[in-house]
Amino acid sequence: MQLLINAIFDSPEDEEQRNAWSSILENYKPAMEILRKRSNYTPDGVNRFQDLIDDFFYMYPSEVGIERITNYIHMLSSGHIKYYMDIHKSLYKYSQQGWESLNAKYNHIFFYHTQRGGHFGKNTEDKEHSYIQSVMKAFQRELLWISGEAENYFYLAAAADNNNN
Repeated sequence: MQLLINAIFDSPEDEEQRNAWSSILENYKPAMEILRKRSNYTPDGVNRFQDLIDDFFYMYPSEVGIERITNYIHMLSSGHIKYYMDIHKSLYKYSQQGWESLNAKYNHIFFYHTQRGGHFGKNTEDKEHSYIQSVMKAFQRELLWISGEAENYFYLAAAADNNNN
């Protein structure tokens, strides 16, 4: 992280900001390492996390400005994240990155592989007009792979082919 700070504030007149950001992020980085743990948090770890965030937030508004306090900074500094850490013991299992990835994939399918309610060909009946069908087929395929059912199917099909040969 220090390399990034040095790259951003590389001129001699930026030394004050470089030192301020180094001090601010000195507490932020270890707090995020605790937060991103995949295993369950210990009570001491949760308290250590909040102590580091409190130290981070003590410096943040005075160095960066109160107008740069985002919703995420507020959630960290007010103890909302600590509350969820105490209740759920691990926030890793609630990560939304997988769903965001799926959302991007389905948006791509919808916008680039469907007619979005448009023309479906001259031999298509009205009841067959479904722009969502492509998206739902992709969703089913994804669920089969995520759940492992697709692997089981292909494994069983390959085993049957081997037995027939």
